[in-house]
Amino acid sequence: MTQVFAQDISTPTPVIYTLPNSYSVDWQVDGQVSPYRVFVSVPNVSAPEGGFPVVYLLDGNAFFSSAVTVSQTLTHERAGGKQPAIIVGIGYPIDGLYDIERRWYDLTPPTPEPPKAPLKHMDRFKNIQYGGAEALQGFLIEQIRPWLAQQYEINEQQQILFGHSLGGLFTLYTLHIHPEAFSAYAAASPSLWWNEGYLKPLLEQQSPENLENKPVLMVVGGDEMDFMVSDAKLAQQWFTKQGLHSELRELPYMNHGTVSLPALTMALEALLPKAQ
Repeated sequence: MTQVFAQDISTPTPVIYTLPNSYSVDWQVDGQVSPYRVFVSVPNVSAPEGGFPVVYLLDGNAFFSSAVTVSQTLTHERAGGKQPAIIVGIGYPIDGLYDIERRWYDLTPPTPEPPKAPLKHMDRFKNIQYGGAEALQGFLIEQIRPWLAQQYEINEQQQILFGHSLGGLFTLYTLHIHPEAFSAYAAASPSLWWNEGYLKPLLEQQSPENLENKPVLMVVGGDEMDFMVSDAKLAQQWFTKQGLHSELRELPYMNHGTVSLPALTMALEALLPKAQ
């Protein structure tokens, strides 16, 4: 039997996808050898009363385009009826999704003693530096946010922070030391195991001051390592006792990698405000 194909098939060409109303800037920060790459997407509509909500993403190279697409989808009435949001991704001038060495520094808390060795699968990175989370927090809060406010109408009461894995660790550490910095926090698969659980007693003992009714969403995969799930459940118990408006979602069939994008979608759906 003769198979028939269309006669006029062109030579395959690469698909180049451009996000509308989006751009990136490379931003050199004192103490950093290489700049950050800051991704920004601004809705092509007038700001709602009070200004645009803003979503800040760690690992911006990996999550920025997905966050823009999801946030735009959620503005439709049948998809959630959410306010259009400015999306800001904090990333690096690289071609791939992750700068492993820099994120190990940027996303981990400083500790009085040198941190213990990370998980076995990270042993191949022998010279990684740790403990730069407070410097990155300062960059986010003291530099990026004022720069953004100079250009756009933003709602200071609708500032959301999202991170996955080490980014989730950074998110919960920011909640601990700067609870007032963001109006809502979303941590997907937070790496609370880091440095033998360094952050866990700090979260357990944190003061409820400035935490009451603070929205916190955590998401973990049902197929992650058991300690990832149990750590998140413990954190959820602590947050509930401290008066946070917290929620933990465990997604079946999802592992540490595959849970990240569903968690991002859930975070935007849960934490972005409804359209007025």
